[in-house]
Amino acid sequence: MSGEACKLCRGACCESIMLPLDRNPLTAEFYRARGDVFSVNGNPYAEIPSRCPSLSASGKCKCYVSRPVACIRFEVGSTMCFAAIERRRPDQADAIKALI
Repeated sequence: MSGEACKLCRGACCESIMLPLDRNPLTAEFYRARGDVFSVNGNPYAEIPSRCPSLSASGKCKCYVSRPVACIRFEVGSTMCFAAIERRRPDQADAIKALI
């Protein structure tokens, strides 16, 4: 991600947890009551708002060198990256994605 994209994004992926869901309607109902259920490429996900405690006010990671495995494996520019940007930064999503 370019520096300009980072400045606009401010860690959108670090402001919630996005969980893949099975197709059981009870699972979706459980998560719908606690957050938001949405679809990415036809697959259901739940988004639970939960800001990472290591995300600074400026959107930079305060533990980047020793960040968790889930963060290391998260791919900038991936489908989930774009989903986080679109859900958390809807007004700036096109501009952010253009910079990636």
